[in-house]
Amino acid sequence: MIKFGIIGAGHIANRFAQSLANFPDAELYAISARSMDKARAFQQQHPSELIYDHYQALLDNPQVQIVYVSLPHGLHREWVLKALDAGKAVLCEKPAGLNAQQTQDIIDKAQEKQLFFMEAMKNRFTPAYRKIKELVQNGAIGQLTHIEATFARVLPESQTTYHYQPIQGGALLDMGIYDIGLIEDFFKGPLTVGQVDYKMHENGIEVYAQAQLLGDRFSAQVTAAFDRDAPTTAVLTGRKGMITIENFHRPESFTLNTAGKSQSFHLPYDHDDFHGEIKEVIAAFKSQAKESAIMSQADSVTCAALIDAIKNKIPEIKNRNL
Repeated sequence: MIKFGIIGAGHIANRFAQSLANFPDAELYAISARSMDKARAFQQQHPSELIYDHYQALLDNPQVQIVYVSLPHGLHREWVLKALDAGKAVLCEKPAGLNAQQTQDIIDKAQEKQLFFMEAMKNRFTPAYRKIKELVQNGAIGQLTHIEATFARVLPESQTTYHYQPIQGGALLDMGIYDIGLIEDFFKGPLTVGQVDYKMHENGIEVYAQAQLLGDRFSAQVTAAFDRDAPTTAVLTGRKGMITIENFHRPESFTLNTAGKSQSFHLPYDHDDFHGEIKEVIAAFKSQAKESAIMSQADSVTCAALIDAIKNKIPEIKNRNL
């Protein structure tokens, strides 16, 4: 039985623990939260052998084999590095780091320790996403020429925590990572940043960003926002057709349009949208693989670097980082 430990007891950790319960060869062994009250409340919903009120205490337990890091963005690098130093395989919620350097620090440590590490880009492991990849790779829409990805919701500051905090907050790290993750996966060539439109909060984080990305015979547009609602949709356009993905951050449905013909697909999750991601981690752990071929460590660095490049086009952020 593979023993998982979870660091952080928020909403996403609850959904992860619920999904983990579907695996007969793995168990939630330990949970660590900011307080024992929070850890006990989590344990009541998701039974575990042990609970802690300090993250390091969980890492010091030799029985824990895989750690899922579900903390605010600004704590990812610190606790992933500590988990790797403790000899644990790690799955970390996106974004892995606040920037490309932090992400590279994590990869370097994982490679030094010869341990598995993956950023939790769960949409890549859903049946619908895998089918889209197959269709594109098999030429269903011809050569890919353009991608538009939009993830924008009204997210009031009063109803959030780290989302509006300087440095670790902002729409690009929270929602734009999904846009960038999709584009990076379907277009592997180098990309440069073109025009960037944006809106800043008074504390220096972007609440809206729309950026153009340019590659060899390819372009993309990413939109991420906390201040407006828009359909969470991605459109992949090729020379022979297009694919429209609903809720591309956790897809179940998409439409393929080619030569005047439209075909709709519905591929439900296997249990839930976390299942494929957890399955990948367990399989890698059993085979002693150090990374996932579907969400590679190089992919994580590239995604972080693209977000860095977009932010570098926003003077308020660029000047702050000088």
